[in-house]
Amino acid sequence: MQYFCIMNPIKSTIGEGTRILHFFLDTLFIFILSFILYRSYNFYVYNWGFRGIRFGYFFFATTWIYTFLLELIFLQTPAKMITHTKVISYNGKRPNIGQFLIRATVRTTLLSMFGLAWNDKPLHDTFSKTELIHTTA
Repeated sequence: MQYFCIMNPIKSTIGEGTRILHFFLDTLFIFILSFILYRSYNFYVYNWGFRGIRFGYFFFATTWIYTFLLELIFLQTPAKMITHTKVISYNGKRPNIGQFLIRATVRTTLLSMFGLAWNDKPLHDTFSKTELIHTTA
């Protein structure tokens, strides 16, 4: 018995290499942004006696806000803009706000990438019922 895989011609699959590129580029952008925010806040810590906050809190908060807002507004992060991909719902339409909330929350955890091992996509795609597709350039 043979099994045939019929690909939907409208949706093309995003490979692991593209996803890894998204991870590295977005992490770099998030690190730079969170470092700027951290250093700006530290000005107030040193000069005005504000309570100090660890960099990790800035990094994870920036990751969540960056992912949520950019994907909610543009359906893309800067890394996805570079690779011409965007986020859609399983039905091919724009995801709802709940899906973006789930996606940003799960993506912020360090466990999200392990979904690739058995699911062929990260856990933030699985739990939010979203997927990545190529956009027309």
